[in-house]
Amino acid sequence: MAGRAAALVTAVTATLLPAPAQAQASIAELDRRIDQAAHQLETVVEQYNEIRVDLLHNQKRAGELSETIEELDQQLAIRHDQVGQLAASTYRVNGNRPVVTLLSAASAENFVDQLLLAEVLNRDNERTIAGLRAARDQSESARRAATTLVERQQLQERQLAANRQQIESDIRHLTELRARQRALLNRSGAAAASRSPTNTRLPEAATGVAAAAVSFAHGQLGKPYRWGSAGPYSYDCSGLTSAAWAKAGVQLPHNARRQFGAVTRIGKDQLRPGDLVFFYSNIQHVGIYIGAGQMIHAPRHGEVVRVDRIDYMPIRGYGRPG
Repeated sequence: MAGRAAALVTAVTATLLPAPAQAQASIAELDRRIDQAAHQLETVVEQYNEIRVDLLHNQKRAGELSETIEELDQQLAIRHDQVGQLAASTYRVNGNRPVVTLLSAASAENFVDQLLLAEVLNRDNERTIAGLRAARDQSESARRAATTLVERQQLQERQLAANRQQIESDIRHLTELRARQRALLNRSGAAAASRSPTNTRLPEAATGVAAAAVSFAHGQLGKPYRWGSAGPYSYDCSGLTSAAWAKAGVQLPHNARRQFGAVTRIGKDQLRPGDLVFFYSNIQHVGIYIGAGQMIHAPRHGEVVRVDRIDYMPIRGYGRPG
């Protein structure tokens, strides 16, 4: 992606001509390619968010496994002690020649008592040894799971580092493209287009717990987009929706695709303020519906949280948190 963006900058620079018509054509082409680069950037950002969600989940599991292993080790030590105590008891009763001991009993009655005691000890031994084996197996299983989890975490950390480098590289190229765009606009005397104001009133009143989510999202209008951020000073798309619904007491993962899997699916005719709208086939963007076909969302790098119509991007589906 970085290579394509760099080539794009070179190509656009080479086509800068003073003629107004050519400048306008260059601006339109640059707009299109900026949209494409921003779209590709958001895909990488949401991949980063998803890996980070998985890593946080695995780190929590690793902590739980560590506690489990500690408890199992304590149980294993207790089982070892129990087996040792039973072995000592058996030796004291029967010695190292149990059959001879039993045959040398002074009477038939003592002989029967010895047999019954040996049978009880054997049953206790079997149960205790079985418990020891089970505790050992559980401990070994937990340790294998912990080892696998650590390896998975190391892979995820490497993936995050690679994605972070890609994102930072793409942002540099996207920033350069926008600088070229501003230069063209200044030369042509054109003004930069603005899709929507950031101080718009809510078209519909939200009800129930959704009211808190919508009110929070509305209060973030004008704050900058920042990849990987969930507030309070900046947001990416899924960071904004997760922060908004957290105010309503509903926890959503910081990833658009994971949020799509966590909500109740609804149809377009069921939409009400507070519902989430998901975009693109790979679910790489999400916004919070506010009524009248509009949403609040954190669009992309270089822009701010704003209101847009939901139909300006391809819609994948709708969902209701809670």
